Amino acid sequence: MSSMSKTLIIDGIKFNLWVPDNEKEQFHPIVKEHAKEIFGQDTVYLDIALRLKSETGLGAEPDGFIIDPVRKELYIAEVELSKHDVYKHINDQLTRFINGIDNPRTKSIVVEALYDEINDSKTLGEYFDEKIDENLHRWLSQLLSQPPKIVVVIEEKTDVVVEACKILTKSFDTRILEFQTFLRENAPTVHAHLYEPLHLAEKQFVESRKRQKSKTTLPEHYQSWEKMLAWVDDSPRDLVKELTNSIRSLGEANPRPVGRYYCFYKGKFSTKSIFAAFLLKKRSLKVRIRTDPKTFIDERNWVGDKIYKGWFFKQGQEREFEIQEKVQIRYAMELIKHSYGISG
Repeated sequence: MSSMSKTLIIDGIKFNLWVPDNEKEQFHPIVKEHAKEIFGQDTVYLDIALRLKSETGLGAEPDGFIIDPVRKELYIAEVELSKHDVYKHINDQLTRFINGIDNPRTKSIVVEALYDEINDSKTLGEYFDEKIDENLHRWLSQLLSQPPKIVVVIEEKTDVVVEACKILTKSFDTRILEFQTFLRENAPTVHAHLYEPLHLAEKQFVESRKRQKSKTTLPEHYQSWEKMLAWVDDSPRDLVKELTNSIRSLGEANPRPVGRYYCFYKGKFSTKSIFAAFLLKKRSLKVRIRTDPKTFIDERNWVGDKIYKGWFFKQGQEREFEIQEKVQIRYAMELIKHSYGISG
């Protein structure tokens, strides 16, 4: 770490560089306070205590997660001081993050933790409801399915720090951001900050999205609901048409495609108003519904005992059934009517 002092002069007033001594007690709170300035106004910074374990059990706990619902990006955050052994505190930590997040079980744990954190906050829940036009749990799962992105926030980006992260920056999308704090001379409670924002230039952002898309291995028919309909056999396509018409007769049922799925909303289009979702298979149609275990009756035992997660934001129990023939539509509607009638 450089021992050189720095001074800012703003309108004739001096601000002297202040270097925090304690990372967790002094530096972390400042980064969290100015998270939107550093990471972007659309981002949400969540400092969840969550250990990312690899398949061998080794792991590390990141300082936070940054979610950008507009750019559809998620970063793992490491907040560090350059006075530490950067090879141990940064390189080793980040390698453990990457190995940990590559573990399918760890990914699932992270998705659940982020999902719970957002839904437990009315403000965050409403924010994500406004920003994303699909199921939150599924959206988070898709974010975690991409290679990990890393952001390091440090009070001084020294040559040693850059060198320690060189291998990581070549192999993974890693950003090193410098964030410095200056205290006003004779009034140390007044601060000024000098920092590098996370925002990528538009050209860099477009290129990064192209790289991500080039890594996608999903089949072409997964790209949209229309392509799914074109891919399936005639029988499930006919089932979709007839069952959709039946659901529309319920009154406030409004359908629209969401990615490769087809959702039905009661009233306005909101992730919290979904009461049924179509999941197409090559030769059949699967339907997700929201059930109240106290009143739900399934005389034919179509849904079984399995409870799903993904569409209904912890409102009731999410169930699934599958149909292959038109004669099954009448009973399917009985189950869907239950989901449609649940308030909340």
